[in-house]
Amino acid sequence: MSHLSLGVTVFVVAVAVVADAQSPVPAASSPKPARPAIEKLADGAVRLGPIRVDTAKRELSVAGSINDVTILEFVANTKNGQKAYESAITIDTDAITFNAALLLLGLDPKRAVVPTRHFDPTPPQGDPIDIFVDVVIRTPLAPQSTRRVRVEELLFDQRTGKTMPEGPWVYTGSGFVDDPNGRRYLADLDGVLIGFVHSPAPVIENPRAGAVDGYGSIVLNRTLGVVPGSPITLTIKALPRSPKGRH
Repeated sequence: MSHLSLGVTVFVVAVAVVADAQSPVPAASSPKPARPAIEKLADGAVRLGPIRVDTAKRELSVAGSINDVTILEFVANTKNGQKAYESAITIDTDAITFNAALLLLGLDPKRAVVPTRHFDPTPPQGDPIDIFVDVVIRTPLAPQSTRRVRVEELLFDQRTGKTMPEGPWVYTGSGFVDDPNGRRYLADLDGVLIGFVHSPAPVIENPRAGAVDGYGSIVLNRTLGVVPGSPITLTIKALPRSPKGRH
């Protein structure tokens, strides 16, 4: 079986597992979440709903937009996600599809240490990734241009007067919670994809210290020249694991 075929098989199984886990009790009382279409592209990549996944490069990309916010608690929310008012960007996908696309890159939640609570002082662990955003920039010297930046450049820390320190992020995979309607996928329930204050819900988290105590101080970096509502492209690149298997 080719690497691509194996990856698609992993994706299908992953979506099925998460969808089944979210089925209300009894399952027949409500339809399961729809599985996104899988399309093979001419260049060997695949498209999972709105997400383009290149398994050879271990890279995915998906469209989104800049949120009109100031104070941040998350980096990215799902499409129509309830945390858009405190996230830097909205990503045009749902949490189940986003997580499954990350699995196609070879990321494994079994290697993750997920935060146990919001503002967990213990840094999360997991497979390392880099995150980039293609953003529309408007400044007096450049009325409009598109620029690729590390996602940290969107997050300005008013305590230090600098953007967040650069470095790998980690795949935690989010988690599950039981509620009266059954078992729910936390990232889908909260509508968050990428976090930075060490929370159990996001699929991707920030492994560095400092941001946990930064709520109220981390804001959208307007000095970059980003335009609220403007389109962006989020790119995630899986990185080699260290010899010890940690980020």
